[in-house]
Amino acid sequence: MNGENISSKNRYWLLFIIQTLAGFASWIDIFLIFSVPSFVLKSTPADIAVVAALYGIPSLIIGPIFGVILDRSDPRKLMLWGAISRSLLTVGIAFAPSIEVFAALVFAKGLANMIYWPSSSIVTNQTIDQESRISYFSILSVSDQLTKIGTPMLAGLLAFIVPSNYIFLASAVATTICTIMLPLLFKGVDFPVKSDIRDVRSIFKNLVDGFQSFSSLPHGLLISIAMSIGISLTLAIYDPHLASFISSKGFDAAMFSIIVSSTGAGAVAAAMIVRIFFKNKNANFLLRSGVIFFSMAVIAVALIVSLTPQHLGKASLILLWFLNGFGYELFAIGASVNMQNLCPQNLLGRVSTSVRSISTTAVVIGPSLGAWLISNAGREFPFIVSAILALSLTIFSLFMKSSTSRSIT
Repeated sequence: MNGENISSKNRYWLLFIIQTLAGFASWIDIFLIFSVPSFVLKSTPADIAVVAALYGIPSLIIGPIFGVILDRSDPRKLMLWGAISRSLLTVGIAFAPSIEVFAALVFAKGLANMIYWPSSSIVTNQTIDQESRISYFSILSVSDQLTKIGTPMLAGLLAFIVPSNYIFLASAVATTICTIMLPLLFKGVDFPVKSDIRDVRSIFKNLVDGFQSFSSLPHGLLISIAMSIGISLTLAIYDPHLASFISSKGFDAAMFSIIVSSTGAGAVAAAMIVRIFFKNKNANFLLRSGVIFFSMAVIAVALIVSLTPQHLGKASLILLWFLNGFGYELFAIGASVNMQNLCPQNLLGRVSTSVRSISTTAVVIGPSLGAWLISNAGREFPFIVSAILALSLTIFSLFMKSSTSRSIT
């Protein structure tokens, strides 16, 4: 099949398949990176914490620098090299003989992810036309959330057949298929020619210029970025402590699993509604609606746990976290479309990696703040502080409605 004859519709679905497989690989990795050290390598909690940190450090620290390189390079080559690296490193992780080798390979896998995902963002910008982006991100979200829900079950079933560390090979197979399909996706797509100068001085200058350019970004995009970081921090304050909170209220691990599944079900429902009913709405509508639903859930939880904890039952937990997932996913789809539509193409790499880095910082800081609140004020205070932040984001989104309406299409 000649690449030039691939229709935009076929290219749309080809990218969807590639990103679904890439997402599946990531969920497999995330699930196993924390379980294999415990059950196979017999590591300590401290070792596992180090592994988790190493997995996220590349995006946190190196991400903005890579963003400069990405904006000056061919994203197709970087996306392809990222996919190849993810495949090879995952095979190495599956056969890692010790926690030290495992941790080193996980760090390298974090680097490969840092190359793949921002590159794919630029490829998406060049592959999916603006009118199709809400439709695309909504159906990709449905697939990603269903994968997120199903991955632990699949991994559990495979664990009965093969040792847990070998399940990493399922991730490697998925990314290998991505690698094979990417050249077909790239054929016939024109990408802007970019400067390929990569000396340290010019990269540093571009990095500084990139940060300075944030002030000149479209107003709607800046609002979207600020709200994305705010929601990341809001979630990070209470979400890592949810399991211990559920346990403190007398519920078992099964109830925690049900709550996690309810969040995923809410996200799937939101993505389906966008796909079927809201695909012609603008990103601002999704962004604002998502914040409102998300805030309603967080504020309701805070009110119940602080004022009427006796009403915190199974049904209310399931309903509130369904609403939580629903709102967050509406917001996430709107924010993704905003990034694609509003960010200048020559800055997309720098802006997307910088936002990812700042959001990761919020995710790192949030759990510590939540733990401090629990120790010094009580178990309900992470929810109370998160509710205040969520309410502030809602007011901010409504207050800035007129401004964003002028810049978001």
